[in-house]
Amino acid sequence: MSDVKVGDRVEITQYRRNDDYGNGRTGVVLQIDTDDVPFLVETDTRGQMWACEVRKLDAPTATREALVTRAKELLADTPHTVIDIINMANFLSGGEA
Repeated sequence: MSDVKVGDRVEITQYRRNDDYGNGRTGVVLQIDTDDVPFLVETDTRGQMWACEVRKLDAPTATREALVTRAKELLADTPHTVIDIINMANFLSGGEA
């Protein structure tokens, strides 16, 4: 897989195999799975889209607010504290685990 991680700003280069509908859209990676359409991208204009391939852009990564929001979503069904949310947001940003 590429060096793209959750929180990175990307351009969708391959929306789906044999379908270029979303190609060229930009946004922030919300989730990365291990299947053949691994990248969930929050696009700038169309909401969320899954993509086969993305290209990391040379722009700032997700805002602190976006990382905290994503951390809250990931921890929603677990008993957690504010510190857990902060630690998860830090992890999502590529900081120390």
